[in-house]
Amino acid sequence: MKKSASSSSSKPPYFINILKIIFAILLIGFVLSNTHLDQLKTVWTNISIGWVALSFVLFILLTMLKALQYYILINESVTYPQVLNLVILQNAVSNFLATSAGIASYLTLFHVEYGVKVSRAAIVFLLTKVGDLIVIWLLLLVSSWLVWPQVPMIHVPVIILLAGMGVVVALLIVAIQLRQRFVEFANGIMDRLGLSHFSIVMKGMDILQTLGDQEQTAVIRKLKLVLITSSSYMMVSLIWIYSSLHAFNLQLGILPIIFSNALLQVVSYLPIQIFGGLGVSEVGNMFLYGLFNVPTAELSAVLIANRILFYLTNLLVLLYLPLYTLYNAHSSSSVN
Repeated sequence: MKKSASSSSSKPPYFINILKIIFAILLIGFVLSNTHLDQLKTVWTNISIGWVALSFVLFILLTMLKALQYYILINESVTYPQVLNLVILQNAVSNFLATSAGIASYLTLFHVEYGVKVSRAAIVFLLTKVGDLIVIWLLLLVSSWLVWPQVPMIHVPVIILLAGMGVVVALLIVAIQLRQRFVEFANGIMDRLGLSHFSIVMKGMDILQTLGDQEQTAVIRKLKLVLITSSSYMMVSLIWIYSSLHAFNLQLGILPIIFSNALLQVVSYLPIQIFGGLGVSEVGNMFLYGLFNVPTAELSAVLIANRILFYLTNLLVLLYLPLYTLYNAHSSSSVN
């Protein structure tokens, strides 16, 4: 029996993830080829425990901020520890497996464990991404202006990217303002293009419909909260990256970090990453930090060491999950 288009489109082929893995291996192989063993040993020998500790604390703070963002926006009978539990699990799945799997776990667990409607959880996720995109665009705009004379090689791509992001941000704001009329317009476009029968398009339109059904004042209030929390998250994220690099004595100013991180945040929206951006992040940073005259051998060694520190930090944060389970079991036994 021949499968329908909608059923076949609901399951992405495994070879896509295989291609992502091969791509990540090739990229990290390129970084390793530029890394001298002596330089790598020097990086680990000169590691700063103080900066490492600060980096770990900031990573925990980032996780808590993301959980707070979801907790404020969900506005259901879900406690903050429960949301934090879910965010830590989502981060682990995203960083050790694939981003798409992390998103799926977020939506599924909110519904199965806490009874939150999938459409509502999806709206919260969508709004957070909208807020993040606006903040990233503003950061890229400001940081590009400040480092413009130092990055002549990528002037044209950055201008095109800023213009494209500006259009996307404008469309998102229009969609939030018009809501139901925008949903009807989008539905008409999908129908004319013959895409409305695909499962992924249907799910996307369901999310937009849920957004369109909400009151404008409620949506705008949530967007304001998102912008505040996204801005806070991004500021802490930049300090975390700064401390992680200085943990391995890479003396780099904050402006190159802001500029490079903003560009790589845009890249993270593309479905090409796996294992927490393995390879993509390292090669991207090698190129972008190289524009600011950072020696390649030193930079590649620091990026490899930083990747190891990133995975170790994620593993340590996972300790919250069994502790939360024990706390839950103790609370249940106390009530009984």
